[in-house]
Amino acid sequence: MSEDALEAAHQAYQSAQEALHAARRKLAEAVLDAYANGEPVGRIAERTGQSTTTVWNTLAAHDITHHTRINGST
Repeated sequence: MSEDALEAAHQAYQSAQEALHAARRKLAEAVLDAYANGEPVGRIAERTGQSTTTVWNTLAAHDITHHTRINGST
C-alpha cells in the first residue's frame, strides 16, 4: 500500500469517527427530548433500536434516573 493510500485511509477513518460521534450526540439529544416530552423509555428504545438499558444509560449520563421527574427535579 502506498504512502498516499495509508494517509487517505487514515483520513477516511478519522472522518468516520467524527461522524459517529456527532450521530451519537444527536441520538442522545433526541432521547433526552423524547423523555422530557413524556415518552416512556420502552417506546424510546423501540423507536431507536436500542435496549431500555442503553436508553437508561443515556439518561443517567445526564443525571436522569428512574426517580427524576421529567422537569429535572428529584
